[in-house]
Amino acid sequence: MEFINSPESAEVVGPYSHCVKAGNTYYTCGQVPFHPVTGEVVGLTIKEQAFQTLINLKMVLDAAGLAISDIVKVNVFLTSMDDFDGFNEIYADFMGNHRPARMCLAAGEIAHGCLLELDVIACKE
Repeated sequence: MEFINSPESAEVVGPYSHCVKAGNTYYTCGQVPFHPVTGEVVGLTIKEQAFQTLINLKMVLDAAGLAISDIVKVNVFLTSMDDFDGFNEIYADFMGNHRPARMCLAAGEIAHGCLLELDVIACKE
């Protein structure tokens, strides 16, 4: 097992890693819209926060030597399903033609007042 942390992403705020590699499968920690330098939440709208969250995810993927096309599963947690369409718009642009399996649900509350959190499972053949 290998623990991977991105030097470009915001530091982890607890006893975990940005990503764990087990065999050829990678598991990311929950990604939220933290600014990579200040650690503050970026944006007030779901679109702003989704964009920053996906940028943060990309930094973690890069540190692990992965591409968006290596993602096989995405778990998305929103504080409100009213934000589903706005999230989907940003997510679709980020994924391009890649279509991993995905789960999306409303969570009662997300740490630090974030509107979303997501994690991914990726595989590198």
